[in-house]
Amino acid sequence: MGRLPRSKEEVELIKGRIIEEALHMIAESGYDGFSIRKLGPKLGVAPKTVYNYFQNKDEVYLHVLTRGFEVLYDELHAQALRMDDPFDKLVAMAKAFAHFGFEQSNYYDIMFTLHVPKFNDYVGTPLEGPAHHELTIALKSLTLFIDVMEEISSKYGMIKKDDARLCVVQLFVGMHGIVSLNNNSMLDYVHDPSQPITDQLLHRILAPFNPHPA
Repeated sequence: MGRLPRSKEEVELIKGRIIEEALHMIAESGYDGFSIRKLGPKLGVAPKTVYNYFQNKDEVYLHVLTRGFEVLYDELHAQALRMDDPFDKLVAMAKAFAHFGFEQSNYYDIMFTLHVPKFNDYVGTPLEGPAHHELTIALKSLTLFIDVMEEISSKYGMIKKDDARLCVVQLFVGMHGIVSLNNNSMLDYVHDPSQPITDQLLHRILAPFNPHPA
């Protein structure tokens, strides 16, 4: 008697294990150093077993990216819901973004730092659909920040609504700098490491959007 088909829950659990191991491999060896051939033994299975769940390494990689952006969005959205004032939302979201970058550095590096394929690399290929889904999930976080920046504009009038997107990009540049310099330990060489400055830096990059500066 043959083995019964796996349940949907079992399949998702196995795919989750594959994605988690792929995350560590890509973070450690980069996209080019990642392969299904290397992934199988890490999971304790033959490489061909992985192909029962994903068609190739790019599909696995896109699922890693998608999951990372899902986690980030959920954290940002949860923080935004806690606040009523739009600037308070922005502060809470910026802190959540930095916390994600510090605590989920493997995801963060793949999402924002490493040289890895992006959506345009998959246009016209069989993986354009999954890549478009990943891009849609990724842009939800950007949209959330833009919506909050537009709320600040509408409530306080200190920035033009048409500039909301540019202001968010400006904020992202600052946040990314803080996370990257912290994660590669460079901040330890430019200040006293016993006196963490990440919160101070966040305060400074948020200052242009603060309707009530001290």
